Amino acid sequence: MKKITVSIIILNWNGIENTKKCLDSLLIIHDVAYEVIVIDNGSRVDEAAELKKIYTTKITVYRQTENTGFTGGCNLGITQAKKNNPDFYLLLNNDTQVTPPFLKELIQTARSNKKIGIVSPVIYDSKRENILFSGGSINWFLGKTFHKKEYLIKVKANEFITGCCFLIKKQVIESIGLLDKQFFAYFEDAAYCISARKAGYYCVCAPRAIIFHQQTASSDKRGPFNTYLMARNRILFVNNYAPKVIKYYFFFFNALKLIIAFSFFLITRQQERAYAYYKGYLDGTLGRGGVPRI
Repeated sequence: MKKITVSIIILNWNGIENTKKCLDSLLIIHDVAYEVIVIDNGSRVDEAAELKKIYTTKITVYRQTENTGFTGGCNLGITQAKKNNPDFYLLLNNDTQVTPPFLKELIQTARSNKKIGIVSPVIYDSKRENILFSGGSINWFLGKTFHKKEYLIKVKANEFITGCCFLIKKQVIESIGLLDKQFFAYFEDAAYCISARKAGYYCVCAPRAIIFHQQTASSDKRGPFNTYLMARNRILFVNNYAPKVIKYYFFFFNALKLIIAFSFFLITRQQERAYAYYKGYLDGTLGRGGVPRI
């Protein structure tokens, strides 16, 4: 009988200390056959070389000279992993730490129903006290995704699963392909889940699979760059993935939101964020995705 195999894909971007903690928690797992692929996504210094030196043959590391975003890095990892024809692909943030049973629990949940295509663990904060994610929902009228933070007893289907950690069946990759590169980062996980659901798969959270997450470790949530991405990608997400009737409403709602947000940033003397929000709104409306132009 063929062993179930998993390709685990981790992105590193100027975050080698977090990546080492993640790998150290991951590499003690011995009850599942897996490989680990680390994509160094354009770090300022060659952190890929240091990771190779520390972990030698335990992981495979690829270095990119440019930051291609979450979508670009993960797509490279998936493309490389395909060469070994794994049964599952696991996308895992480098600022997480895992529990030893989590991978086996994810696989068992995925295999419990042939319609299950994507599986997430329950995600706690880094202090291991509060639940950050136990399922996801989408409010199309606001163009926002929401994380459920409730104690989970049984497997439940969700509108989306966070890209912080999700296990994807090989059949899903074969059916819908790679992550949508127009997003670069943010909303790509929700978009991928919508595509999987349209292809007939469930996106679920496994109650007994647990990991811990240090939020926004690699980004400034209130900086201009993130402000731009959130403004742009929200529009791209709705325009490309929402039901058609929502798009007309959202156009007017988002125009009003632009006026309010732009005014707020100017009043609070956040000129860079005001410009970033306007630029993101413009690029999103015009369908300009991909690598950010800011």
